[in-house]
Amino acid sequence: MISNYLKIALRNLWKQKLFAGFNILGISMGIACSIVVYLLIQHQFSQEAFHVNAPTVFMVNHVKTTNGEPELWATSPDAIGPALKADLPQVKRFVRVASVGAVVKRGGDAFTETVRLADPDFFQLFSFPLKAGQVGSFTDPSGVVLSEAMARKYFGESPAVGQSLTLLIDSKVKRTFTVTGVAAPFPNTASFTFDLLVGYGVGRELGWLANDWSRAIQATFIQVNKPGDEAGVTAALGQYVKRYNARNSQAPINAFYLDNLTDISLNAHKTRRSFGNGTSPTGLIVLGVLAGLVLFMACFNFMNYTIATSTTRFKEIGVRKVLGSSRKQLVRQFIGENLVVGIIALGLGLFLAGTLFLPAFSRLIDFDQLQFNLVDNWPLIGFLFALVLFISLLSGVYPSIYISSFNPVSVLKGKQRIAGANGLVRTLLVVQFGLSMFTVAAAILTTRNAQFMRYMDVGYNPSQLVVLRTDSESSFNHLRDVAASLPNVTEVAGSQDQIGRSGDNLTTLEEGTNRSTAEVLRISHDYIHTLGLRLKQGRNFLANSSVDAGNAIIVNQSLVKAMGWTSPVGKQVRVQDQLCRVVGVVDDFNYRFFFIKIAPCILRLNRPEDNRILTMKVAAKDIDQLTDRLKPEWQRVMPDVPFELSQQQDVYSGSYDESRRIKDVFTYVAMLTLMISAMGLFALVSLNIAKKTKEIGIRKVLGASAFSIANLLNREFLILIMLAGCIFLPLAFWVLSELLESVYAYHIPVTAGSFVGTLGLMLVLAVVTIGSQVYRIATANPIKALQTE
Repeated sequence: MISNYLKIALRNLWKQKLFAGFNILGISMGIACSIVVYLLIQHQFSQEAFHVNAPTVFMVNHVKTTNGEPELWATSPDAIGPALKADLPQVKRFVRVASVGAVVKRGGDAFTETVRLADPDFFQLFSFPLKAGQVGSFTDPSGVVLSEAMARKYFGESPAVGQSLTLLIDSKVKRTFTVTGVAAPFPNTASFTFDLLVGYGVGRELGWLANDWSRAIQATFIQVNKPGDEAGVTAALGQYVKRYNARNSQAPINAFYLDNLTDISLNAHKTRRSFGNGTSPTGLIVLGVLAGLVLFMACFNFMNYTIATSTTRFKEIGVRKVLGSSRKQLVRQFIGENLVVGIIALGLGLFLAGTLFLPAFSRLIDFDQLQFNLVDNWPLIGFLFALVLFISLLSGVYPSIYISSFNPVSVLKGKQRIAGANGLVRTLLVVQFGLSMFTVAAAILTTRNAQFMRYMDVGYNPSQLVVLRTDSESSFNHLRDVAASLPNVTEVAGSQDQIGRSGDNLTTLEEGTNRSTAEVLRISHDYIHTLGLRLKQGRNFLANSSVDAGNAIIVNQSLVKAMGWTSPVGKQVRVQDQLCRVVGVVDDFNYRFFFIKIAPCILRLNRPEDNRILTMKVAAKDIDQLTDRLKPEWQRVMPDVPFELSQQQDVYSGSYDESRRIKDVFTYVAMLTLMISAMGLFALVSLNIAKKTKEIGIRKVLGASAFSIANLLNREFLILIMLAGCIFLPLAFWVLSELLESVYAYHIPVTAGSFVGTLGLMLVLAVVTIGSQVYRIATANPIKALQTE
């Protein structure tokens, strides 16, 4: 019986090859999208799970209030790890991790790298196996452990263990380290790794004080003795809050809290200075919804096709029922046929996912860590099995149950009709067109918004600004003087901080009962003019003024608003136990990620000896010439440091890339939904034309024009598209407005133009899709139509 069902299913598919191909292709695209999103979600929820000690390892984070809002921070004081280990019996070990910049030399080559400093128990806490060397050798203070990529970069295919590298760490410590280990390739579910790893004791050579409560480090991890012991540690954390705040009265915190190792990446989107990489759950939800839309639209196509072609199988149903087939057998047959389609679509979907969708999606989001391997991924196999079953049931339950209920006598006499079938087909078409409109409108809006962000006013003009980071007062002064003498450099300025690169240097301002947290940027007197920051009130800093360096500040408009000032110039505020006077106000400028609103900020005058960052204003076409002139001078004063000239506008590349990724994903999905809609529309129009062949022939014989024939066939579908627009476009307007508001701090206004354009695009798609079919039947010889049975 099963083989008989299979033969009938394959025979029916072969009889309608074109339409069956459309259905299978549409469902396979939905399956491929679902596979990609499933792999992304699976990857996100598997972060750090490979660490053997993961259930008992926790990161010590803290909560602080910033401008009245609580914020989660991943940084921690240097001293809290040793304190917890010494005071609490539940704590088995601790590991502090910090990152600093370094110049790494090997022979005549020098590269700028990031070096991680960690406590000796690093490899006991985390499961990062070594490819070469011994874990125990990490206690060697002169040893360095390399990642596999770094070992290959500096030593090629030669053994790295035992070789030497010279490191200039943080421009302060220069010494030779011996490679004591090379890490094995990191799992793709590691949200944090390392390139070069040295002992935490190197920090003492950098001037770090032991057990310093006032110095924040990147991360502190603790391991408890057994699961559940973290509750006792959490209960004891309050006493360390008091100890921390006693040393940091100007930047107090509310609480310390523990975050399990496997939750770091999941919480990264809401944790400042997060140690792990993670994706916002909003993004995962949106991707899941989009994949679901593609899949549902493909299933709707399948349902429409099944209902529209069901009349061709009435006699088969009648004969089977007369010969004794029960209703359950017929239902099983129809669902089984859908299962065959689902299995064929699954095979094609697996092929599309591995060869097209996953690589394309990885390029869209700049994420190459997703791996597609069915053999070792049993949860994915289970997901695909459930998905095919769901598709079969969704596409086939209604047609199979309803059609199998027909009276066999009525069927064999040709009197059976599908009551309400046209209503269901129309409803599914309206929903399908509406979903396509939603994705198209989203693609249009996110494209326009990406363009808006690319050319958004950031409060100054970064396009002509280039930046050099020096390592000392003397090197800065020499390069500044050389740059100032060049004809293509119009202005130069110095600073300790760079807009967009220096961040989270927070302080608290107090004026009576008013308090605000603000970012601090330390600049020279000519920095505001060089960058083109807009001074709205008051004055700029005075050159070489010890008074301004001591107690003058310039604030941005966001700080004025946060403090509730109407006349800010002349206000006296307390900053880090020092009384300061507001001498000027600048327009808000973007110094943070574009997806975060501009926060309060203060500018402080740098003492000349503290300038390290050289900012130059130069025409973009002259940057190469500037490099040729400055590089020899750089090598004279900093021969051990690679020359790296950057452009100020590069600090916003992360914001531009994120906006571009969102736009690309919506555009990609919109193309898929339009393709599925076009295939479904083509199939239904073809079936509709086949049913009306004689009617069209009679109309033509009676004098109907080609236009009237086209109107007859087009009108219903165009009306359905207009109806879908009236229902779904207002809904899309509201949903996309809320989505833009929740994702972007700054975005274009959501206006009717994008949605009118979407409706116009759908109408054009419908006309183009069915145009060839209509033209063929409208211009055909009516005699042939009248001869057709």
